[in-house]
Amino acid sequence: MKVGDMVRYKGWIQYTDAVKHFSSTDPVGLVVDQKSNGNEFHHRIRVMWMSTEPPIQAKALSIKGGKITTWVHPKHFEVINESR
Repeated sequence: MKVGDMVRYKGWIQYTDAVKHFSSTDPVGLVVDQKSNGNEFHHRIRVMWMSTEPPIQAKALSIKGGKITTWVHPKHFEVINESR
């Protein structure tokens, strides 16, 4: 995971019969910053939410419900489109 990657927040993935189900309303964002990429334990990213109105996760992961998260572990996100 690196700056410029499009990511989806994994908190809303629903598993039914061991199959992942996504919807167009799943929160999507863009990685805008990272630190400690060489160390998996300390690796953190900042994500800017792509929706016009920040999703409910923004209130939990961002300062004052803004469009950019605080430093979060990338395990909470999955890459859906890698930057070049």
